[in-house]
Amino acid sequence: MKKTTSSSIVKILIIGIFFTFSHATFAQSNSRFGIRAGVHAGTQFGRAIITNPKGTLIGFEAALFATIELSEDIILCPEIAFSQKGFKVDTSVITSNYFEVPLLFKINMGDGGMYTIIGPYISYLPTVNLKAPNEKALGWGGTFGLGSRVTDHIFIEGRYNFNGNIWTLGNDNTNLYGFRNTTIALSLGYLF
Repeated sequence: MKKTTSSSIVKILIIGIFFTFSHATFAQSNSRFGIRAGVHAGTQFGRAIITNPKGTLIGFEAALFATIELSEDIILCPEIAFSQKGFKVDTSVITSNYFEVPLLFKINMGDGGMYTIIGPYISYLPTVNLKAPNEKALGWGGTFGLGSRVTDHIFIEGRYNFNGNIWTLGNDNTNLYGFRNTTIALSLGYLF
């Protein structure tokens, strides 16, 4: 049996997201589009250097998205996002500017306008100011959080994002300096 590689999973997810956007544009009358922007506190977790981080890094994020009602309580929400991630350790500030493609589900929590957010994302890292030796351009991760509809067009969301890739600092193979980016984000969005 052939093993599925992470690059195959990334390709399938990209095809699925673009199919979803196409389907939302041409076939669904209950789909909407919107924008979202906000800030997040970025840090990391891992081993060695990560056990004593010197501080979080405040970054910016913005996204274009579609909402597709799958049922009365479940909404599929594919996004195309830009996210500044990173952290501080010792005298270094590591900043990574990601392009991300999340495929999220928003699940209503009753009639009060609250909903949960959960889903995977793939990411592309074109630039980083201090690159780890094994840092790759393609990555993946997950998102979960809570949101609240303020009006029919305006919403607020809080999200926790974690990167599934583990980068290492240093030239040995022991992975003593492994880390992954994480963020806690607050954003404001508008549905057209």
